[in-house]
Amino acid sequence: MKILHIIRNPNDATPIEIAKAQGREHEVAVLLMHDGVYANPGYDAKIQVYVCTADALARGVMGHECVDYKQIAKMLFEYDKVISW
Repeated sequence: MKILHIIRNPNDATPIEIAKAQGREHEVAVLLMHDGVYANPGYDAKIQVYVCTADALARGVMGHECVDYKQIAKMLFEYDKVISW
């Protein structure tokens, strides 16, 4: 199963821990949006981390693979389950 976690709150570690646990059995990705771009999900080779380009630029944050709104919309349909935190 492909699971996408959309994280908007950088202060809640629960979504990242859940994504890492699910990554042991599923294909998991994390999308950081809004203030979530400040979150540091850490390194986990099994989890792909994406950052919304507009939010990263607005906050001066870089470091992960950036995706625009068109790519985000496409991702919503590519994953079997989408969880927004």
